[in-house]
Amino acid sequence: MKVNEYQQKDILENHIDFYYRRKTKEVTDILDFLRKHSQRLSGKANDRELLFSLNDVYYFESVDKKTFAYLDHEVVRLEIRLQDLENAYFELGFIRVNKSTVLNVYKIDSLKPELNMRVMALLDNGEKIRINRSYKAKFNAFLNTMNQGGFRNEDN
Repeated sequence: MKVNEYQQKDILENHIDFYYRRKTKEVTDILDFLRKHSQRLSGKANDRELLFSLNDVYYFESVDKKTFAYLDHEVVRLEIRLQDLENAYFELGFIRVNKSTVLNVYKIDSLKPELNMRVMALLDNGEKIRINRSYKAKFNAFLNTMNQGGFRNEDN
């Protein structure tokens, strides 16, 4: 893949134009990364307001009707429902894997089958998230869609 980079001091806002012949998995991954990087969320962590990128989120979790974003070294309390997060960021790689967790699939290092049709997702930060069997079919379909070039396949 050819990459060109240009500095232009008179522009008001940074922007990226991305050209591709066919929407492959590599293209989809790059576009998802860029879209997630430009998405900013805010919440409270240790009594201070924190602004962070969607790319930094490993997973969202709901505990006692409160929603948290788990980053590499921080847990941030959000003022948004888990269902709303799943709906907003589904096409960027976030999927519900159990009743209380929406997982960023780009942070998965490996998957390990368990008893009772469950799967354990091992994240690249060492954490483990259980994918319950009632969410497994949707999760597998989601991964298959991603492996075929993603959701926004406009070049058919």
